[in-house]
Amino acid sequence: MTRPPQGPAPSGAGERMCPSTPAGNATVFLGMITPAGRVAYVTPALPAEVAVAAAAEADVPVEARYRLAGPCVTSRCGFWTGDHCGLGERLVASYAQTAGEPEVELPRCAIRRTCRWFAEQGPAACAACAHVVTDAR
Repeated sequence: MTRPPQGPAPSGAGERMCPSTPAGNATVFLGMITPAGRVAYVTPALPAEVAVAAAAEADVPVEARYRLAGPCVTSRCGFWTGDHCGLGERLVASYAQTAGEPEVELPRCAIRRTCRWFAEQGPAACAACAHVVTDAR
């Protein structure tokens, strides 16, 4: 669901992490996509190269099997609104409409303290995040 960045991140963009990054910008292996289409988070954090290597022989993009995270590229991303991540905002709103109240217990996540979606949307972002598949086909 994340559009690939259009060049290098602007200065200071590394402060927040995007929890749904294409492999080309990924630095963290965030989780595996289960058969039910949910993310099984990997903790502690592992380098993105672990997921990329595991998917090397697969016939699908790495993003269809694994969730990767990387530095938020802000204005270099098609989802950037000018002051926040529009994708995180839309995901939280959509999840609230379809699933109602988010789960009380947050999943174990390797990037929560630096996650752009969590910083902007709070705990509701975690419930929506677990259902995102970043398929780059």
